[in-house]
Order: sequence, then structure tokens, then C-alpha cells
Amino acid sequence: MQVKLNVTRRDIAWFNISRLFRLKSNLKVFAFVLLIAAIAAWRGAASDGGEISWLAVTIGSLIGSVVGFGAIFLFSLVFVLLGSNTKSGVLGQHTYTIEERGLRELTEANDTLNFWPSIEKIEKSGTTILVQINAWLFRVLPRRAFDIDAQFDAFFDALKSRRQSKSTSD
Repeated sequence: MQVKLNVTRRDIAWFNISRLFRLKSNLKVFAFVLLIAAIAAWRGAASDGGEISWLAVTIGSLIGSVVGFGAIFLFSLVFVLLGSNTKSGVLGQHTYTIEERGLRELTEANDTLNFWPSIEKIEKSGTTILVQINAWLFRVLPRRAFDIDAQFDAFFDALKSRRQSKSTSD
């Protein structure tokens, strides 16, 4: 079973935005930024020697953490988008093939076989099939890559069944 798709910078951006608060690494960064913002807000409120307004500290912490996390996210996204090209195998034509040993990805730059036991998770949303290799590496197959919805569903079902059968037999 095989599917071909063209990956664009827009696909990369939408994937990153859609996974913003679903990835543990992003939640850890947000918690860290929230802690830093809370310390800064508390120190700022306590610096005048008067009574501390905990409401002001809380609101300042939340605003600071959202702005800080947003800045980090935008910087990271711009860095990823600028570094993505066809020579690295991120953008351009991708061919995904379900094979006996794993999921093969073929691009202009790479020929990669991800063995079934090495795949952490396979999910399907309304618009994509998401194959998670590790915490930071994903294969994203949008519904638009398939001619009909039945092919999208069949590809997902084949991925899930192969992964489950190969992971349990090893």
C-alpha cells in the first residue's frame, strides 16, 4: 500500500500549530516560562516594599508566560521553516509505503524505513494520519494525499494493524 504527497512549508506550519499544546515538550517549556514569569511578577510586586497584590502577580505571570512562550514558539517555527527544504528531505515529494518490516518514506534526499516496533504511536484525526517515530519526529499524511476517504481510512487501518502485529510478535 502506497501514498504520494507533496509537503510544503504551509504543511509544516499547520502541523506545528496543531500540536502546540499536545506535545509534552511544549508543555514543559510553557511550565518553565510560567515559573520564570511568576518569579518576575512576584519580585516586581514585592520590590516596592508594600503589600503584594496576588491578583496582579497572577495576571502578570499569565500574560508574561503567554507572551514568552509565544515568542519562543514563533522563533522555533521560523527556524524550522527556514531550515526546511527539498535537499534535506523535509519538503517536496514524499512517497510512503507500508512494507512487511515497516513504514518506508522515500524523498529526493532520503530512503528511510521505520521498523514497526520503533514507531511510538499512530493516530488519525479528521484531516491527517500522524505517525510518531519519537518525541520530535513525525510522519504526517494529510487526507488530501488520498483520492478518496476510503483510501485514507484503509491506509490508517493497515498502519495500525501492521504495527500492532509486528510489535506484539517481536
